[in-house]
Amino acid sequence: MKQIYNLSFFKRKSASNYLKSSAAALLLLLAGSNVVNAQVNVYTFAQSSGTYTPITGTVLGVATGNATTTNLNSNVYALPLPYNFIFNGVSYSSVNVSSNGFITFGATAPGTTVTSPISSTTAYDGAISAFGRDISSVYDANGVTGNISWENVGTAPNREIVIQWKDFRPASSTSTTAVYTFSFQIRLQETTNKVSVVYSAGSDVIGTTSSSSTAQIGLRGTSIADFNNRLNASTVNFGNSTAGTANSSTQSYSTVNAVPGMPASGLTYIWTPPTCFAPLAVTVNGITTNSAVVNWTAPAIAPGSYDVYYSTSNTAPTSSTPPNQSGITALTTPIGPLQPSTNYYVWVRSSCGSSDKSSWTAVTNFATQCNPLPGAYFEDFEAYPGVTNGSAGGVLPTCWNNLGTAQGGHVSSSTSSVVSGTKGLYLWTSGTTYIAYVALPAMGTLQSGNYKLKFDAKASVTANGVLQIGYLDTTNTFVQLTTFSVPTPGTVYPFSFDIPVLPAGVTQLALKNLGTPANSLSIDNLSYELQTLSTSEVLKNKTLKIYPNPFTDNVNISDVEKIKTISVIDVSGRVLKTIENISSNINLSDLKTGLYLLNVQYKDSSRSSHKIIKK
Repeated sequence: MKQIYNLSFFKRKSASNYLKSSAAALLLLLAGSNVVNAQVNVYTFAQSSGTYTPITGTVLGVATGNATTTNLNSNVYALPLPYNFIFNGVSYSSVNVSSNGFITFGATAPGTTVTSPISSTTAYDGAISAFGRDISSVYDANGVTGNISWENVGTAPNREIVIQWKDFRPASSTSTTAVYTFSFQIRLQETTNKVSVVYSAGSDVIGTTSSSSTAQIGLRGTSIADFNNRLNASTVNFGNSTAGTANSSTQSYSTVNAVPGMPASGLTYIWTPPTCFAPLAVTVNGITTNSAVVNWTAPAIAPGSYDVYYSTSNTAPTSSTPPNQSGITALTTPIGPLQPSTNYYVWVRSSCGSSDKSSWTAVTNFATQCNPLPGAYFEDFEAYPGVTNGSAGGVLPTCWNNLGTAQGGHVSSSTSSVVSGTKGLYLWTSGTTYIAYVALPAMGTLQSGNYKLKFDAKASVTANGVLQIGYLDTTNTFVQLTTFSVPTPGTVYPFSFDIPVLPAGVTQLALKNLGTPANSLSIDNLSYELQTLSTSEVLKNKTLKIYPNPFTDNVNISDVEKIKTISVIDVSGRVLKTIENISSNINLSDLKTGLYLLNVQYKDSSRSSHKIIKK
């Protein structure tokens, strides 16, 4: 029988005090749920030969028989603490006690059959394991009956919460003819927040027991990546352990062989927390083209100030890395100037003194917004370094990004997805919607409602692809403008959409795939073009001649006397050069092979755009 017990040891308080304590518990619960940093791996370890002092406190569970349903084989007890204990930088008012030799922190309790608490992926906030494995107790074995109990010993502010496993077998068993037992304790020290594990000597109670195996002993943080445990092989004495090398590291023991043997009476392990805990829950918001705001939560023991380090490299800072910003007393700070369309990595640490710093937090990354694109824009998704996006590992051109997770929009060279050329923007869906976006032009050109969006689309995998065109409002919510149907896989559909006047503050146009599960849509040859041309612009487009096209080094332009300036724009929207004093022959030999736009500004303030190709 597997059991979880919820024990309450305190008298009911008044209604007002109950509400206060409930609110405090909620805050502690929320604090625990936001822990994201590895910290127990910086606890320091020490070992000593002390004295095992048994307790006679409150019993959580007692063996009532020797069957697996009655010998404390698979039980978990919720234990409220008489005062808060700080573990891994977070203050806790309760723990979960497992009969399998360990305790855990946080709202998520371990399963009753968890026997590897340090390597378990169960989402508790942390664990302290004294002898983590499948163990059980005994009932009336030559007069010996085991139990799990707890007691608060000592005087404030130097009390200890002691949790004791008394007369447990080192391996789960129901035998009544061969019984070996030993005892151990987990001790939580007030004020210093040290963790101790103390062992008693073991002995055969009935007959001779042969048990040789391994147990997990040590600390685990919020994830299995954060551990501080012990290791000894079967050829090394139990008392000569070394630091674990993996979350699955164990200590070998034996009840019959002198090496590795069992713990000696009074063997004590002590883990001491750092004097300076790292901050928690680092987030980034307020992201612009050249700045962002970094936020974090203070640890349970707040430092005097904080340091922030950020970089375009994912190389973590060390203790000697100079921070970009220091002496921050708030829980937030702006950073910058940053580069647009760039992925940044940020770390934060606590500063408790000139020579007392915490470890850096786990990395948090974000991408700055891209600069607005020019009004005339063409994107064929060819040959861009871009930024890696999605689990498929595709790369998106500059100024495109995912507004979803997993396989969002990414550039693919798959022949099944490409509309034309060698690459296309691939929008995935697999029962979930994903979005790719591009920043709108500056100067309100799209908001004025005078541009159209043109692109080619093709469905892959399944039929009846549905593509939404929309924008992101000021709360970053997708707002639909129109939909296009892409019914037949493998067929290219050219679409054109007149962009209406958009609300003030809108800066991102979005494409959204609403296809059936496992469907995907490919987008190519996307451009912003003028919706309509005035009579003078139509005449100019008819009379203006640009040749040869494609060209090698030079292009010839007619009607230069009517032209004020010509801007050369690449397909990412960057203005490469602006030419004044226009001559009929322009040298563009410095351009690389590819597609470009010539934006022509006439002296009468009208304009036109022309595609040219450099061979």
